[in-house]
Amino acid sequence: MSRPKILCLHGFGESADLFKIRSRNFRSIVGEHAELVYPDAPIDVGSLRDALEDSSESSGNQDFVNLSWWWTRRGGKTIELRGFTKTMEYIGKILNEQGPFDGILGFSQGGCLAVVIAALLEGRDGPAFGIEVNHPPIKFLVVAGAFETEAPQYQYIYDKPLANTPSMHMMGTYDTVVGIAKPRQLLKMFENPVVFEFDGGHFIPQTPKCVRTMTEFLVPHIPGLQPKPSTDIVPEHPPTPPLESV
Repeated sequence: MSRPKILCLHGFGESADLFKIRSRNFRSIVGEHAELVYPDAPIDVGSLRDALEDSSESSGNQDFVNLSWWWTRRGGKTIELRGFTKTMEYIGKILNEQGPFDGILGFSQGGCLAVVIAALLEGRDGPAFGIEVNHPPIKFLVVAGAFETEAPQYQYIYDKPLANTPSMHMMGTYDTVVGIAKPRQLLKMFENPVVFEFDGGHFIPQTPKCVRTMTEFLVPHIPGLQPKPSTDIVPEHPPTPPLESV
């Protein structure tokens, strides 16, 4: 029996390597029971140096590329998602060539993109992938600090809930990047979402309570997965997040 495959989408100004560190508790929970695919976003928005200087997994002199799924440009009353079309075609190729994926883990802008992907694969009208995509609906979503895209032309995606996509949402009450209102607003997109609000900012929490909640959510979707003993839980020490513009 093949392992479930999970697509892992990083946030704005990050990279696949950085997200592997940021999501280390998720990787610890899943272990060898699933295959995790971490793609780099296709848009380079600069460089990021020593973003994780306080992380135990950082050497203190690593370089991390600064990538995004799109760049939001505001001009008067208009909002343009620059690079969004390029990203959708890129994601379409990943779905075709590396899928099928059972679930998606998404942080911040990556969480926003994860919801769009799930909606399209459920048959919802929305922005095209740009190529023909043959992929079944996503079976589950785990997102943190996620939000709806602000572009008016895509708002209809959120008009009705995704009926067949179980979801877990993590959100910090002191998030100064996207706030707490935007992640809460996204909840209307889902039926019976699992919600984990925590006293913190714009990161994926590492607390034992979060690990337990995430594990309970994932167990029905990942065969062989069992709750970890408390000794296996990564202690809370969130990486220093980069400045993010969503």
